[in-house]
Amino acid sequence: MPQTTTQEHQRLTILAVYSWREFWSMGEGSGAPSFFLSITSFPKRGHEMHVLMPGFPGCPREEDYHGVTLHRFPSAINFMPEPGSSRLLQHIKRLLSYVYWFIRVVPAGKALAAEIGADVVIGMGELGAPAAFRIARARGVPNITRLFGIGMFLDEVLANRLKFMLSYRETRALTTPADYIILCDDGSQGDRLARHLGVDMDRLLHWMNGVDKPLYESPEPSRDIRGALGIPEGNRIVLSVSRLYFEKHVDRIVRLVPALAAARDDVTLVIVGSGDEREPLEKLADSLGVRDRVVFAGSVGREELPDYYKTADVFVALSDRTNVSNSLHEAMIAGLPVVVLNTGSTADVIQNDENGVLLTPADLPRAHEVILELLADEERRRSLGERARASADRRLPTFEERQVMEAEVAERAVAERAGSDPR
Repeated sequence: MPQTTTQEHQRLTILAVYSWREFWSMGEGSGAPSFFLSITSFPKRGHEMHVLMPGFPGCPREEDYHGVTLHRFPSAINFMPEPGSSRLLQHIKRLLSYVYWFIRVVPAGKALAAEIGADVVIGMGELGAPAAFRIARARGVPNITRLFGIGMFLDEVLANRLKFMLSYRETRALTTPADYIILCDDGSQGDRLARHLGVDMDRLLHWMNGVDKPLYESPEPSRDIRGALGIPEGNRIVLSVSRLYFEKHVDRIVRLVPALAAARDDVTLVIVGSGDEREPLEKLADSLGVRDRVVFAGSVGREELPDYYKTADVFVALSDRTNVSNSLHEAMIAGLPVVVLNTGSTADVIQNDENGVLLTPADLPRAHEVILELLADEERRRSLGERARASADRRLPTFEERQVMEAEVAERAVAERAGSDPR
C-alpha cells in the first residue's frame, strides 16, 4: 500500500475538469464512490477546490458541494456513455461529443483558471485529461490526469488495429502530457496499455481505490435485510452488486438461478444496483421461470450497503473486462466468500481456493455447481471469507488514506515545479 506523508503543505487552489453531470453513477450516495472521494479529498486537506462540469436544465451555474465549488456550463450533450444504439451511431456520437467538449470546455476552463488563480489543473476521466493539459499550459501550472479505469477490453484492442484506432479517447487520455497520471487499478490492466503507449511509468500512479473499512468492522448487519426484502429466514443468499450495465454481465448470474433452484429450494439471488439493464434482467428472470427467486434491491446507499454483504452467503461477479471492482473489495473486507470470473488482472487479487473461487471462462457452464458446493460447506465459506478479509485489509487503504494520497499528488506536482520536491 502506498505510504502517505504528514509534513506541512501549502494551501492550493485546484481546478478539476469533469465531463459527467453527477459524481455518483446510481444517484447521490449510491454507486462507485471514487469520483466523489477524489474531488472531496482536496478540501479535506485544506485546499480550495473548483470543478468545471456540464450542467442540466434548472441546475445552478455555481454551487457549493461538500466544500467543493461546482461551476456548470450549459450543455445539450450528456457525456456519459449511452448504450443501446448501433455501434456506428455510438462512434459517431463519441466523436461529435469529443469535439463539442473541447470547443466548450477549454475556453471556459482557461477563463475560470485565471479567475480563481488555479495552482494546478486536474483532468478527470478520458475527456478531462487533454482539456486539463491545455488549460494548465495556458496558465503555466502543473496538470494531473485522473483516470478511473480504461473502460475497454485491452487484449482485443491491442490485437485489432481498427479497435485500437477507435479507442482514441482512452489512448489520448493516457498519452496527454501530465505531471502525474493517477490511474485506478480496477483490474482492467491500464498499466499494460500505458507501457504499450510509451507512458513514463515513473509518473504513473496505478492505485486501487480505498474501502470504508470502519463500516465493515462489525460482522453483524445493523438492519434486517432479509425482512426488508421479503426473503425467508434461513434462505441462502447469492449476492451481485454492480451498476446494471451490459458489460457487467449480471445476466450470466441470473441464468444460474434455474440450476440453483433445481438443486435447492432455499436459494435467492439478490441484485443490488440500477441501470439500463434492469428491465431486460427482470424479463430474463421471468422467461426462465425464476422471478420469485430473484430480488432486485435497486440502488443502495453506501452506508447501508455493508448490511447486504454481511447478510449474504456468497458474492458473485462475472464481468468480461475485469472483476476487480469496488464491490469485490467490499465483499472481501466484509468477509464474504467470492466467486469471480478470471478476466483482466482479477487473478492478482483472487487466488483460487485461497481467498476466493476463481473461474476461467471455460468454467462458466459449471458456475452453478461451484456456488452450490460453497452453499453446502459452511466451514469452507467461513475460511475463504476470513482469508478474503485479511488479504483485502493488507492490500487496500481506507477511504481517508486514499484521499490523502490523492491530494499529496497535487502538492508534489506544484512543489516540483517550484523546485522543492517534498518527497
